[in-house]
Amino acid sequence: MENLNVIFQYILAILGFSLIILVHEFGHFLFAKISGVHVEEFFIGFGPKLLKFKSRSGTTYGISAIPVGGYNKILGLERNEKIPEDKKNKAFNTKPFHKKMMIIIGGVSMNAVLAVILIGIFLSMGAFAITNSIEYVQPDSPAEIYGFEVGDEVVALNEEKIESWEEFASLTKNHPGEIVTYTVIRDGKELKIKTELDNVNGEGFLGISPAVVKKEMSFFGIVKESFVMTWEISKSYTKLFLMLFSGKLSFTEARPVSPIGVVSIFQQSASMGFQNFILFVALVSLMLTFGNLIPILPLDGGHIVVLLIEAVRRKSVSEKFLEIYSKIGIAIIICLMAVGFIFDIISPFNLQNM
Repeated sequence: MENLNVIFQYILAILGFSLIILVHEFGHFLFAKISGVHVEEFFIGFGPKLLKFKSRSGTTYGISAIPVGGYNKILGLERNEKIPEDKKNKAFNTKPFHKKMMIIIGGVSMNAVLAVILIGIFLSMGAFAITNSIEYVQPDSPAEIYGFEVGDEVVALNEEKIESWEEFASLTKNHPGEIVTYTVIRDGKELKIKTELDNVNGEGFLGISPAVVKKEMSFFGIVKESFVMTWEISKSYTKLFLMLFSGKLSFTEARPVSPIGVVSIFQQSASMGFQNFILFVALVSLMLTFGNLIPILPLDGGHIVVLLIEAVRRKSVSEKFLEIYSKIGIAIIICLMAVGFIFDIISPFNLQNM
């Protein structure tokens, strides 16, 4: 039974990873169609083509033998591609700058949209929230010595109201070794507890842990919180990327991951429950949004750089420049993949330790 669970987790992991890639490719496909650019092929998976059919618009849709991810072939995206005369007005390279840019950023845009949707699904299943109520009192801590009890709700410190656990922690840390007065609600009654806090590394310490409850949210609350969470996570990713490129974040801490490692991490997240898995897929989708904007080819960020250079110069870049730029980008990606593969063997990711 346990082996079946692990197999199911790996299947779920592959499906989650595939969804992220497929949505990314669908973003390019969708904005190409909107921009009047012909999409020659849109396939789910890769490898030998098993099922396919051609639509009236001339796009071939299908499923490949290995149903992982997907791809689409946009007419004129390759510089050396020969364009039929009757389709030149539908080729990517004949479109104005804003339409080209819209198609290129379409992939990462859809990954961001996917993240918002998945976070909304995650929240609709009930969000865990930290409360001000005490669930655990550490033995021999100031909390136990001065009479705090499980179930007490901490509402103030020195008459300053506490609205959240974050406020409690922040205010408590500001009084290392000091005598303070907490206000708690116990059995519906308000109590004052005078306490001398410990000094731990220069911060005040009481010695309690909060109760965590699962809260149901309204539809509009879910929609609002989905965007808020996506924005906050995006800010965190931006900060991490800036720290990495500025050298403040070590390469070991921000280590690359090979495809083997990615599937393993997805499997671990699936083992933590379906709700957590959905959130993890959202986080990876959002991470792909940022990762794909790194300015190297063949990533979307590299294509954006080329488009911007061409817009400033008002003419196409040379084939030699594209060749060198592409080789540098591919070399960087191969090196990162190789390093990630080595890391995944000698020091695989363990989500339980993060």
